[in-house]
Amino acid sequence: MPSYLGLVAPVLWGSLVLTPLVNAQSSETIVRPTRYRTNAGFRDYTSHAQSSCFTLDQQSPLVTLDYGTEAAGFPFFDVDSITSAVQIEAKYSEPYTGLSEPFGDGPFDFANGLSNTFRVETFNVTSTGRVESPFIQGGQRWQYLKLLTNGTIRICGAGLRSLNDRTAVDQLPGYFESSNSLYNEIWALGARTVQQACIAAGAAPSTWEIAEDGVYLRGQQPAQSVKGASFDNYTLAFDTKIIRGGTGWKVVAGVAGYGAYFVLTSEYPQESTFVNVNKTVVPPNSLAVGYGWNLVNQISLTSGKVNYYPIPFDVKEDEWYRIFTFINATGYGVTVNETEIFVPLATLQTPTGSIGGSGSLTGGTWGFGPYQDQVALVKDVEVHAQNGTLLYHNSMTSDSVLEEYGVLPNTHSICLDGAKRDRLVWSGDFFPTHRIVQTSTGRDDFISGTLEYLIDRQATSSSVYDGLFSMSPQMGQSAKYTDVYSSFGLLDYQFFTLAAVAGYYKHSDDRAFIQKYWSQIERGVEAVVQLIDEQTGLAVTGNIGAFFTGSSNGTAPSALLAYTLAEMANLAAAVNATDSAKSWTHHAESIKEAVNQQLWNPQLGTYGVDINTLDEQAIAGSAWVILSGIANVTQTQSTIAALSSLRLGIGYKSSTSTANSSSTNLAPFLSGFLLEALFQASRDSAKASAERTTAISVLLDQLWAAMVTEDQYYTGTAWEYLYPDGRPGLDLYTSHAHPWGGAPTFVFSEYVLGVQPTSPGFATWTFQPAILDVNVSWARGRVPTPRGSIQASWRLSGSNKKSLQLQVCGPKQTKGVISLPFAVKSYTVDGKTEANKSQVEIAVSSGSCADVRVSLQ
Repeated sequence: MPSYLGLVAPVLWGSLVLTPLVNAQSSETIVRPTRYRTNAGFRDYTSHAQSSCFTLDQQSPLVTLDYGTEAAGFPFFDVDSITSAVQIEAKYSEPYTGLSEPFGDGPFDFANGLSNTFRVETFNVTSTGRVESPFIQGGQRWQYLKLLTNGTIRICGAGLRSLNDRTAVDQLPGYFESSNSLYNEIWALGARTVQQACIAAGAAPSTWEIAEDGVYLRGQQPAQSVKGASFDNYTLAFDTKIIRGGTGWKVVAGVAGYGAYFVLTSEYPQESTFVNVNKTVVPPNSLAVGYGWNLVNQISLTSGKVNYYPIPFDVKEDEWYRIFTFINATGYGVTVNETEIFVPLATLQTPTGSIGGSGSLTGGTWGFGPYQDQVALVKDVEVHAQNGTLLYHNSMTSDSVLEEYGVLPNTHSICLDGAKRDRLVWSGDFFPTHRIVQTSTGRDDFISGTLEYLIDRQATSSSVYDGLFSMSPQMGQSAKYTDVYSSFGLLDYQFFTLAAVAGYYKHSDDRAFIQKYWSQIERGVEAVVQLIDEQTGLAVTGNIGAFFTGSSNGTAPSALLAYTLAEMANLAAAVNATDSAKSWTHHAESIKEAVNQQLWNPQLGTYGVDINTLDEQAIAGSAWVILSGIANVTQTQSTIAALSSLRLGIGYKSSTSTANSSSTNLAPFLSGFLLEALFQASRDSAKASAERTTAISVLLDQLWAAMVTEDQYYTGTAWEYLYPDGRPGLDLYTSHAHPWGGAPTFVFSEYVLGVQPTSPGFATWTFQPAILDVNVSWARGRVPTPRGSIQASWRLSGSNKKSLQLQVCGPKQTKGVISLPFAVKSYTVDGKTEANKSQVEIAVSSGSCADVRVSLQ
């Protein structure tokens, strides 16, 4: 474990100390590095102290900054003195290894993201004072500042201007601590992740600036017009002025941005050109043309080749040029000042079927965004049909441009799938995210804000996705164009969205929210009911999408749908929608029956992947048959025992058909469902299980442990994927702050600590810790509720750990139950002793505490 990971000193066990914590909303903070290194080894960074000033010169041109854990915000540094104008290159990375790569651990190409696409940026420094990036860096642990030119600069302050929560994990409304220090840090991974991946309303301004003479664009992933999604074989014309380096645009692109990308570079005048311009990627006086997300993509998302066409004149900066881009069946023609360049399709690698593309080489929208460190103005955009008809005109001087191109400032408090990337509101990822928030930061505004963002983006009746919610809307996109963005492809993400709605209500008792959106929620449920196959009774995709968790007629999506419908039926009953409650309960029970009848393999003692693959097992299916209540006790035990066939390196591969390869990605998202299923089975069991103990240990002591113990990759946050040897999966593209990988945070709080609501808003709750199969001898913590915190603890002690002490304090207007499902010799509460009990059930009245001493058998 890294030496800098500290643990909070334990409090006395004599009695529980109720610590009121304020759930403060996000405010701007300055995040400083924890240490830095120039020529010598790392030194501690102390804000505003002389020891934290450093000088960059020709002998010592580089300083490496370590933030200790994931941090996000607008990077800055404070110049104390300078001998002459200098250029400083800043590079950012989540893992330390990214600092040695030319592009850091970027660029990130799926979305504009209201952040910096690039992980390298350059500053021209001419005076003392603060130098700040105009763009957010979504998340990094590591940063370097490198002097590129002659001269000397003294910097006495560096960091991030951040609107992300940096509250220490032990001071959050929710908290967990146990006898296992590794598990304590694993719990903290999820808490820190949602702090950085959840963005408060107003915390992410637009990356576009509207000016009197057009839209001012700094180097970034292009943003696309929603108005050209259906256009075909058109001519795009616009005026552009290069402020520095070049200008960039796209045509025939999907609204998400995959398409033909053009970058026109300037002559690179010495007075405005950075010395680190990569003239191989973007040579001067040239047109660079690629097809995909960007000219350079990350390791795991390789792009097609880039073609280069020299411009036969010097392309001047600070001069306006009229550019035309023609589209036809054989290629793309570009005219700059009457100089024509033709780009044959045969010379480009054009995989039109890629996610985010238009699906056509001649149809799709246009967008604008210069390449790294470039700056340009764009105005007077026109689109003409082949017959000359004007289809579109925009001066690009009105704020309405921001809505059209999907770069509005964020107006909702929302949780993204990752801090640095993809920076999309992935609905499936939000299912574990909302539970992490509930048990750690307690920020219900992020949960309601994200759900509102998704519910507002429901497909209309004119769409084939009628009633479904957008799967991955970007920050900055308007709900008005939901059907145009058409992000609905992963249909089981609809199940997760609805399950998150039910989970939010169960924890918050926010009846006003449910009533406000009930008609849309009901439409959403009825839309997924249509995915039940009439013949098999299982979940299918039809011809409108796919499942992430498995295949049509498969165990995982079918069991997940049954779970979702059962949860939604409970929600319908709570708002007196009795007909819906009855209908959805019926569908849930029918699916459960179908899964057991058609997907259970009694010979292997497992549930098959789908009806055509009964001899294979998958962790998602194994998890959801347990979580949905489909598997009985015997089937659950058999399913868990069979997990050994899925072992690969530090964890479990997704299915038995997945390759046993060193490059196979292990999925914390799917493993998180399995972890919860194991603990649900353990919590409800009367006896310990060697198979459960082994499986829990694999996940916690190996898979999630790697996120804590691998120091060069450590960010203090949860990872997106891992390789079997413990390195982050997907190479440098991996998100190291991905809430979908933070399941242990809510699992530890809900199962190991053992506090869960049994009615909305914790009006009633249970304290039932899973103590049988986990390497923990004591645990304590607090769980935030709308009525106040529940503080709980338990400890095993004595000879052979046969003595158990449980303590809990609940807030007023709530009632709790302390529950143990196994037989005990005796227990004592309030001075009264009960002996030889097959299980323990003890009521905790409103606003009171209970102290229970148990003698185990």
